[in-house]
Amino acid sequence: MEPTAPSLTEEDLTEVKKDALENLRVYLCEKIIAERHFDHLRAKKILSREDTEEISCRTSSRKRAGKLLDYLQENPKGLDTLVESIRREKTQNFLIQKITDEVLKLRNIKLEHLKDGATNNLSRSNSDESYFSEKRIASTLMYHPEGESSTAPFFSTDSSLNLPVLEVGKTENPTFSSTTLPRPGDPGAPPLPPELQLEEGTCGNSSEMFLPLRSRALSRQ
Repeated sequence: MEPTAPSLTEEDLTEVKKDALENLRVYLCEKIIAERHFDHLRAKKILSREDTEEISCRTSSRKRAGKLLDYLQENPKGLDTLVESIRREKTQNFLIQKITDEVLKLRNIKLEHLKDGATNNLSRSNSDESYFSEKRIASTLMYHPEGESSTAPFFSTDSSLNLPVLEVGKTENPTFSSTTLPRPGDPGAPPLPPELQLEEGTCGNSSEMFLPLRSRALSRQ
């Protein structure tokens, strides 16, 4: 998935302009004559009358320009309005080019940082998605010997099935035990009910009941 092109928010642009004024502070303090821009800045509500009086109290042109820049940095539209005022004056247009170049440079740096951050976040997101996908697949696959079910064995939750548990998921049903029970008449066998005992006495040897018909006739002769 391709990352989307980053863009600057209003807050980002305000920060870029403040940084541009700060970077050009020494240069602008030498070039700007603050009093020339009072009227335009007051008309645009960037400066108040008290602000201009505060600036005018400074003893040198350089200090007045510095105080003017302080006020401009506090207002998101301060730099833009200063550029408008310089353009109206038509005497220091070279300052416009200087300010514009600095703003564009800082803007591109900011965009580059955002682009790198978006790329890193996308790469991290894809890596995390791949990791969790592999983890989900691994959690559904369990190693089991050939011939056994791949379903994980669990204890039965049905309390009505009171089967003895040998191993996890395996029970032994005594009904199908491989132990051979003693036959009637063998040592350890339980006694026959009275009605079966009577029938056995009447018929004689019980083994005779299972002889073929021809063999039974011969034995009677």
